Amino acid sequence: MNETSLETLDKSELIAMLKESQEQKKDLEYLLENINGISWEFDLVKDKFTYVSANAKSILGYEREEWGSFESWANMIYEEDRKDAVEYCSIETKKGKNHFMEYRMVKKSGEPIWILDIITVSKDENDNPIKLHGFNIDIDEKKKTSLALEKNHKYLESIINNIDEPIMVIRDDYTIDLMNDALKKNLHKIEIADPEHPKCYEVSHHRSTPCDTTEHPCPLKNVLQSKKAETVIHTHTDFDKNDYFVELRATPLFDEHKNCVGIIESAHNITEHLNLVKELEDKSEMLDYKAHHDCLTALPNRVLFDDRLEQAVATCNRENTKLALMFLDLDNFKTINDTLGHDVGDIVLKEVATRVSSLLRATDTLSRLGGDEFTAIIKNVNTKEDVSKLAKKIIKAFKAPLIINENEVELSGSIGISLYPESSYSDLLRHADIAMYRAKKKGKDNFQHYYE
Repeated sequence: MNETSLETLDKSELIAMLKESQEQKKDLEYLLENINGISWEFDLVKDKFTYVSANAKSILGYEREEWGSFESWANMIYEEDRKDAVEYCSIETKKGKNHFMEYRMVKKSGEPIWILDIITVSKDENDNPIKLHGFNIDIDEKKKTSLALEKNHKYLESIINNIDEPIMVIRDDYTIDLMNDALKKNLHKIEIADPEHPKCYEVSHHRSTPCDTTEHPCPLKNVLQSKKAETVIHTHTDFDKNDYFVELRATPLFDEHKNCVGIIESAHNITEHLNLVKELEDKSEMLDYKAHHDCLTALPNRVLFDDRLEQAVATCNRENTKLALMFLDLDNFKTINDTLGHDVGDIVLKEVATRVSSLLRATDTLSRLGGDEFTAIIKNVNTKEDVSKLAKKIIKAFKAPLIINENEVELSGSIGISLYPESSYSDLLRHADIAMYRAKKKGKDNFQHYYE
């Protein structure tokens, strides 16, 4: 670009240049007067504002002339913000640094207004600050909105921080936007790749990748797909390497366009609950077991015997098979109790249970009805002779020596046998009992069939 000297310009050209310069000046003044803020110039040497845009009156209510000295400006600042704003501006100006700050000014009407003050420092040839140029931009609406959001954010934080269980707001990239103190208190113990943007799997599972197994389904991934709340159970490990169970409740988080952009996740430690459930289940099983078994011999009791007999008869009807019911009664058991004591009698009963059980199949059922009375349900009977052979083995098993507290106890038993369907279901036990008493009358230590 060629340089132009004023001496080479004729009058008309000079007038045109001046006119263009004046128009540019008007454009600049129009811009400065109409932006949503106040433009100004301050002479540091004279301690006075040398220029303040006219819109200062419409924004703050002060005339240009009221912008006098540095002190005049300071007095326009909201009292709570004044000290910090003045100190910061003075320090940065002395350093010769451009700077900006947010603070509240007070309108002439007394109403506070948030201002963003952008300040540029001009210097002389010796690098000494001589002037300040700046814009006071009206950010009141945005600042109040921001403060309201911050207040709501802090209010939300105060609520969730009073909850003992972990709560997180998780974005769709697994980043935690918000977490409560229940999680924050242990962050120093966790290895996090980017502490400014922790991931949910780092904080919850102390791992470097998202959950992706059937044992640990990812609630974030599932909710992003379904856009519905979901509850899953995870196994976590504490800092002492102990496993515990957590119920995770994840609810979708939507943006203004109703896109699911994350979840709000709460974690409830259910370890104690599961342990209690397990304990109750164990107790229930134990009570059920006690309700159906003899506490001395651990054999099925009368209740379970009745159920097993009913099932066995139903199987016979369905498969067209037979069964035998044996009624066993010890001979002279009362004498053993009376002479050697009930403790010895209990040992005898347990021994009988052991010896007879060893001769039965897994599909058969030996029960203790009470006292020294036992029953045995023998399934899939082919012939009457097969049952007789088993009865003989049981009679023989009774005769094996039994030494208790250096006392030799002689055992024998009487057995009555009924068969189904020769005896009806309702008569099976009664017929076996009758056959057992018949064996007693024939000298004991033998067996008898109801139908001889």
